[in-house]
Amino acid sequence: MQSKLRLGLVGAGPVVHRYHLRAIRGVPEVTPAVVVDLNEERARQFAEKQGFPHYTTRLQDLFASVDLAIVALPNGAHASVSCELLSNGVHVLCEKPMARNVAECRAMIQAAERGGTQLCVGHNRRFRTNAMLAKRLMEKGVVGEVTRIEAEEGSTADWDRSPAYFDPAQAGGGALIDVGIHSIDLIRWWAGEFQGVNYRGNGTSTMVESDAEVQFRLANGAQGTLVASRTRNLQQHICITGSKGFIDVGLWSEHLRVRNNKGKAFQKLPYLDAYVSHRPPQDASFVLQLTNLVNAIRGTEKVLVDGNEGMASLEVVTRAYGQTATVDASPAAVSGSAR
Repeated sequence: MQSKLRLGLVGAGPVVHRYHLRAIRGVPEVTPAVVVDLNEERARQFAEKQGFPHYTTRLQDLFASVDLAIVALPNGAHASVSCELLSNGVHVLCEKPMARNVAECRAMIQAAERGGTQLCVGHNRRFRTNAMLAKRLMEKGVVGEVTRIEAEEGSTADWDRSPAYFDPAQAGGGALIDVGIHSIDLIRWWAGEFQGVNYRGNGTSTMVESDAEVQFRLANGAQGTLVASRTRNLQQHICITGSKGFIDVGLWSEHLRVRNNKGKAFQKLPYLDAYVSHRPPQDASFVLQLTNLVNAIRGTEKVLVDGNEGMASLEVVTRAYGQTATVDASPAAVSGSAR
């Protein structure tokens, strides 16, 4: 294996500029190689400005040119594009949500098995310091038996998105699949699997929902509420309450507040700040996520959020939506604009 892994980008849209470029530059084990975008001029300008030696509009050009690729396209293209790459020996970091439905997720997992490749799903928040610390505290039983979970994320501010994000057929859903799935993944990781879900949203047959609420029950009996919105500024946190106390985790910040009812420190304090982020905040989660995939390719660790993990969170979303139809996930050329 080469000393550096050749990296390709599929899609040159806002999510790449905002998050993935910083990660690529922060992981010395990878080197930029090729950018793919249906818009040739955008691909050319991106390559010249961001230091990618090659650009193309053809996905097939990556097969012999890169070792791994970041797929940053609208949801409807995740499965078909990832399947082509994985089947042809290219390791993939696919942006969340993994796909639009479970059938597409399974196709991606099978493609990785055929190609002998690693599939990583972009639930980067597992790599944040407060999320990892919350995981350790949960494992130590700091909150006791989990009884209640409240999750909120939403904002009126967002970057420009292509029409594909608002079309139910192409996107698979709106606020829940795009925003709320972050909380679903973290809740599963910290507290266990979802057992029952009850969904309310304002989507229609022609427009995805901008607001969603899910009442849920976990396998351990804990009850919870998850709210996701593209129209309201919510609290951006997850609070896990248990028989011994609570943990409150920031989603847009790295704060972590803890209370243990039996601790002496809490006799006069409502909670303690177990972790406070740097000023200004320094989110290294995308760097750590890409590093995790690189290490998995080299055989030194396992992918933290693999295809099965990505599919499990997506299954909760599709169960909430009540989806039964499947979408063809057969290999196809890159479709849709960049994410």
